[in-house]
Amino acid sequence: MKLEAITRNIAHAIKDRSTNAPYVLAVEFTDKASKGKSATGCVIVRMPDQRHYTITSHDFRYMDAGKDTLAEELGAFFECDDDLDQRQTLIDQVNELVAQDKDNEAQLIADA
Repeated sequence: MKLEAITRNIAHAIKDRSTNAPYVLAVEFTDKASKGKSATGCVIVRMPDQRHYTITSHDFRYMDAGKDTLAEELGAFFECDDDLDQRQTLIDQVNELVAQDKDNEAQLIADA
């Protein structure tokens, strides 16, 4: 899936979250050197409730995130066709889309 489509889907999911149950969205990237296998890195979006979210970059695959993360409800898992070096671009674009949406009430938790 292309980066732009993923950022739109994540921003939409953040806006439309209607329950306070914890929720996770995960994005893995393609490793071009290995011809399409998952790269060792991911972006994880956490929504502890419907009004707040965190978005973080990691140097491991989502499936290696640990028991606590994997036990959380997974709302969506995206496979991004772009290289791993696009993690910060994805984060920046999601934050921008969320901030620009006047109907969105969710807020980024910056120090999580």
